[in-house]
Order: sequence, then structure tokens, then C-alpha cells
Amino acid sequence: MNRYPWHEGVISALAARSDNGSLPAAIGLSCPLGWGGRSLLARAVTMLLGVDGDKDPEDIAHPDLRWIAPDGVLIKIDQVRALNAFAVQTPQIAGRKVAGIYNAHLLNNNAANTLLKTLEEPPGNTHILLSTPYWSRLLPTIRSRCQRFQVNPSQADAQQWLSDQGVAFSPQKYVEAGYAPIAYLEHSESLGINELLQEVSRAQHFSPIVEQVLAADVPQLLAAWYRLLIHRQSEHPSRALLAFADELSDARRMIEMSSAANSRLILERLFHLWQQVEALQRRQQQSA
Repeated sequence: MNRYPWHEGVISALAARSDNGSLPAAIGLSCPLGWGGRSLLARAVTMLLGVDGDKDPEDIAHPDLRWIAPDGVLIKIDQVRALNAFAVQTPQIAGRKVAGIYNAHLLNNNAANTLLKTLEEPPGNTHILLSTPYWSRLLPTIRSRCQRFQVNPSQADAQQWLSDQGVAFSPQKYVEAGYAPIAYLEHSESLGINELLQEVSRAQHFSPIVEQVLAADVPQLLAAWYRLLIHRQSEHPSRALLAFADELSDARRMIEMSSAANSRLILERLFHLWQQVEALQRRQQQSA
């Protein structure tokens, strides 16, 4: 599993609590999206069990380990029932049992309420770690029973890590990547949204640009475009930009959620609207 330097504080804190016997039964790991939440959870789980931390927990056959991840788009009640049954067992190899729940905000209501029963009366020598980038989406009753360990990201950490990976840092592309270094690294070659928009501004026909976008990760590119708009909006508020951001968000949702969506027509419409937004902004600047 990948190791990231910004996880060290959380891992060290968990290790210290483990060593002095004060490790909580319910642990919340809060890590922002794009900062390696799955790797953090995997590292914490394997560290607490004393097993090989280079292996993916899903590939580890250990009787005192359980790994729960969304089944499709949700974590379902049967998965939590199996976890609850595991929690009341006696440790077989390690001195404790450890369960990791990845993307815990995706627990459906029945699953969350079923898990809550175990968190309210945790069995001895059992530790359940819930990892999520969206802490506030967990049920308040679950949050109240977890001791939270939070990754605190910084641009300096991201910049240094990207430099160590041999990737040049650009503040503009960092915004496009959602202020997330891992997304920046994974999509470093496709984060040229400014260059793309310059092409759109000059274009008389959108077909070549549409083909270029369709060959990439369309939802990821639209997400980068949306973040760029919000960044511009924060610096230079504009009703036109805000309205277009809503259009862009709706378009991305349509492409992601509907197999019947015509991505080509959606992109052509967005490009046409973008030219109109830029024309309006130029007129406003000239009249100012």
C-alpha cells in the first residue's frame, strides 16, 4: 500500500494509544478526498494487528481482521451484520480484533443503525475504524461514539510530495485537482483545463475539441472545470460564472448517472454557453 507523509501524525497517535493501552474501541479516521483515505485506513488496520503493511487488507487472510467496503454504491446491512458477528468472537491470533470500514459515509440507514448497536456496547479487544472524507455525513450518533483522528492537509505538504515524485507543481493545476495531491499526480497530464478553455474560446467548430475531451476522463475534466470556476468566483464574483457553474454541475451529474446521456451534445452545449459567458464578461469589462 502507498504511504503518504501527511498520514504520519495519525499513525503515530494510534500507535501511541495502542502502546499505552488507551486505544478507543471506535475510531474515526477523517481524511480529505484525494489525500489517500484508503491507504490511511489500510495502514492503521495492519499496524494495529501487527501484520504486513505492504499488503492490501482485502488480500490478507487473518481471522482477527475484517475489511468492509461499499458493495456497489453503499455499505449494506448484511455486511454490518457479519461485522457485528465478528466483533463478539474471541481473538484467535492477535491480542485484539480490528475491523476497517472504508467510505463509512456510504453506510445505508439500516447498516448504520445496526453498526450503532455494536459501537454503543463494544466487545472487549475489538477496534472498529471508520474512514471517510465526509465526516459530517455519518450519523451524529455514530460520530459521537468515535474518537476522531484527522489528517490536516497543507499545500506545502502537497507541493513537497509532488516534487519528490518528480512532478512540477502549479497552483492553478492544484486548484483543478481539487486541492488534492494524489489526484494531481494521477491526472497531471489532463489538468490543462485553462488551455482547453482557451481553445474553446477561439473555436468556430467544437467537434475537434469534443473528440479530445471524449478521449479523456469526461467527469474528471468537468470536475476540474467546476473547481476552476468556483476559484474564479471567489476572486471575482460573477452571476454569469455562478449560473454556468450550475449548468456544468448538472451536465456532469447527467453524464455520470445516465447511460443514455449524449455526452457529445452535452459538451457542445457547454462550450457554446461558455463562449457566451466570456462574451458577456468582455462587454462588462469594456463598459466598466
